[in-house]
Amino acid sequence: MNSTAQTAPLPWHKVRRIELDWLRVIAFGLLIFYHVGMLYAYDWGWHYKSSYSSEFLRNIMLWSNQWRMSLLFLISGVAVSYLLHNMEYWRFYFTRHSKLFLPLVFGMAVVVVPQVYVEMSAKGLLDGIAYGEFWLAYLDQNSPLFENAKTSGNLHITWNHLWFLMYIFSYSLILWLLFPLLNAKFIRPLWRRMGDRTPIWCLLVGPIIAFYVIGVFLWESYPTTHALVDDWYNHAKSFTCFILGFALVRAPRLWTSFADLRWPTLQAALVSYAYILFSFNGGSLGEGALWNHLETFLWGANRWLWLVTIIAWAQHSLTTGNPLLKYLNGGVYCFYILHQTIIVAFAYYLVPLEIGPVLEPLLVITATSGFCWLGYEFIKRIPFVSALFGVVYKKPVTMKVSLLTS
Repeated sequence: MNSTAQTAPLPWHKVRRIELDWLRVIAFGLLIFYHVGMLYAYDWGWHYKSSYSSEFLRNIMLWSNQWRMSLLFLISGVAVSYLLHNMEYWRFYFTRHSKLFLPLVFGMAVVVVPQVYVEMSAKGLLDGIAYGEFWLAYLDQNSPLFENAKTSGNLHITWNHLWFLMYIFSYSLILWLLFPLLNAKFIRPLWRRMGDRTPIWCLLVGPIIAFYVIGVFLWESYPTTHALVDDWYNHAKSFTCFILGFALVRAPRLWTSFADLRWPTLQAALVSYAYILFSFNGGSLGEGALWNHLETFLWGANRWLWLVTIIAWAQHSLTTGNPLLKYLNGGVYCFYILHQTIIVAFAYYLVPLEIGPVLEPLLVITATSGFCWLGYEFIKRIPFVSALFGVVYKKPVTMKVSLLTS
């Protein structure tokens, strides 16, 4: 047998990126802690707030706030790159509907409704309306209860934290439409040249410049809304990460070079975050247009430096899978869909008890994690319901006993 054939690297689309499986689980797991933190972050508006608050907590949350969702968009871009390459064209289209759009519609109609109920109750807008009556009014788009709370045209339905599903669904369909061009014969050599000839420094500098340009032209004019139609700053940075994931995984030399950058990017990321904290807490390097541009550049740099650093260390340290990873990776969508509703609903009953600024968040975290786990274990065993939460149905194991006779 030819020894060269034995050692030849696998094509990119046949390599399992285990580090991204770990990062996907970790990033979704951070959502529980981040959204629990939103209960207590001082002066940060949310659907419901605790009577306890912390200014210092915002500094910690700001760290993951800069890269957490961007990482998930990048990982989603990688996943779409694999799926479009390995799956039949029209099958991809239909699986995106079943995996993303179906859970989104169900979530908007059922899962997020308790969040809306709690938020409106806390604001004194419901006047003792029972939850069942409220739910029917929420589904009735002509209900006078929501006359002054329209979210889109004449509709008053919302997706709250499930906006991520809508954005990933939309971005996936955009790439699906473009894929015949991106995978055309005359384009394929460009992918190879990108992987073989692009200098490593471009991997750092290029995205930083892109985030800087996005910040300059879109940040002030289009603040983040998660409303899809007018969320251009958020779209620009999220779709950029999505495209970077789609493209970089097709260039194995560039992708694997992340690990070699782990120490210098970690140091640079720490320095940039030190400036972010300095700026967030009122510090300034100076006045005028030049300083404003420098600050915008540093915020964009901080986002990408942390993304590269986190991926780099994952490539270095998180290279093997295990049963726990497989289990959690199968449940991330279910945990994601359920977690915020559980946080808000549980806090609604717990906060009035005023049990203290330590015990209260610990109970919220414990209850959220526990109910997400129980929900996943229950949901994955029910046909069709599992699909509503983006979970693969797990057929119950039946024990067969056979009697052996001599």
